[in-house]
Amino acid sequence: MDIGTNGELMLWRPDTLWAASTAAGPAFEGGEIAQGCGGVTGAIDRVWVENGGLGAHVIGGGEAQGVCGSGLLDAAAALLALGRLDATGAADAPAYRLKDGVRLTAGDVRALQLAKAAVAAGVETLLSSAGVRPAEVKRLLLAGGFGSKLNIASAAAVGLIPAALAGRAQAVGNASLAGAAALLLDTGLRAKAERIARTARAVRLGGDPAFEARFLAAMDFPMAQEE
Repeated sequence: MDIGTNGELMLWRPDTLWAASTAAGPAFEGGEIAQGCGGVTGAIDRVWVENGGLGAHVIGGGEAQGVCGSGLLDAAAALLALGRLDATGAADAPAYRLKDGVRLTAGDVRALQLAKAAVAAGVETLLSSAGVRPAEVKRLLLAGGFGSKLNIASAAAVGLIPAALAGRAQAVGNASLAGAAALLLDTGLRAKAERIARTARAVRLGGDPAFEARFLAAMDFPMAQEE
């Protein structure tokens, strides 16, 4: 999984690559978030429950200027744990102070729900298309800048990734760059890459009624789906 404005999803089965792309929107990169920003100095990148409230870490250690994608996930997970958000995302306050002058609004929570629902529904549809259950997935690789920084427990808590895969998830950093470097160092990989590309199965999510139904269901946080 490479999660950003688009969620690029790939599932490897013996000799066949299944792939899909879902439009997550800009929330994970700080877009459409009231005080959102990228993972830069001044960004809140981690949030946790502390003394019945919220604690937060700021990149660079100075005054908080905004909240980036990983902080957004953490904040929602912490508010769920505190009972400040319910399963539908309804908040018990218009906004929550994270640190200094940075607040998370009810609108930010809704933007997160839209983004995580698109990714979660894409994952579920891809697995279903390939005939694979989450329990059968051996490893979940999270690629890209956001994927390498997010808290896996928070991602599972808000429903971005299946809870069944949280214990098998790992960040792999910039996988596309690593793959390009590997091709340069081992020319024999090119033939393998070309073969995989020829046999890859693309799952088109746009206009798929099953994906749309899963998207609506995934808007809720996981606790609602367990009731």
